[in-house]
Amino acid sequence: MAFSIGKLQRASQWLSVFIICIGFAMTTVAQSDSTWSTEVYGTVSVSQVGFWRWYEGGISSLALGTNLSGKATKTSRDVQQEYEARLTFGVVKQDGIELRKSDDLIQLQGAFKFSEISVFGELNPALSVDIRSQFAKGYQYDEKDLTKKGIRISGFLSPAIVTQTIALNYPAKSWLNIRLGMAAKQTIVTIKDLRSRYKVSQDQIIRWQVGSAGHINFERTIFTNVHLKSILTLFLAFNQQSPDSIWETFLTMKVNSWLQVNAEYTALYDRDLATYVQQKQLLTLGVSFKVL
Repeated sequence: MAFSIGKLQRASQWLSVFIICIGFAMTTVAQSDSTWSTEVYGTVSVSQVGFWRWYEGGISSLALGTNLSGKATKTSRDVQQEYEARLTFGVVKQDGIELRKSDDLIQLQGAFKFSEISVFGELNPALSVDIRSQFAKGYQYDEKDLTKKGIRISGFLSPAIVTQTIALNYPAKSWLNIRLGMAAKQTIVTIKDLRSRYKVSQDQIIRWQVGSAGHINFERTIFTNVHLKSILTLFLAFNQQSPDSIWETFLTMKVNSWLQVNAEYTALYDRDLATYVQQKQLLTLGVSFKVL
């Protein structure tokens, strides 16, 4: 078993190097007819709940969240490059409870789609890289007594999930895109005390995996000033029986040019972390502004 795991780790390393080298090579190809399209948006949201002699009870709280997201697309005759970044951080303050973070995300994505190369008709080769981590320390709290000190479960680059994929891309619709292929996945944990939680060896920083991957992206304006984006990402390592999955859905409703309501739902399943589906939901009213 140890030998087979070692072979999988080496295969993952070689697959990662191959995908990254191909990606860098594509960025250096000169395309005279290529064009860039870029956009960067920021959002600041505040929610406040106050109680004073409220007979139904409740805890006064103040939450502040910030979000910076951007996308850059370079389109040429042969290759389409897409880069996306999403940085989110939020804190919440409740009566009798210390300041705690409510949301924390670093997500960077890059993809290369080869439109001039076709496989089985409408399928095109694609390369992608996804990096996911967080800024600050994360704690797990006792839900029955939130005043208790939490147990540290995460930190900056602990974990950081890096996935490289080589796949076939199928643009089913202008608003629906599907990718299926092979992937290498690295779980990076720089804090030694947290490595066992994420199944990383104590004497190593990275856990290597290789397997198959799927990516479904739905993005469409469903009503005037109402935009829906839903992404399902799957990864099945060759030594796993069930796939790791993350399903993210974002609903943006613009009130006017600067005020918007955002709803977000995330479902995460990773059997290495838990035998149940982890869920996060968020509803905010915020001020949005265009950076670029």
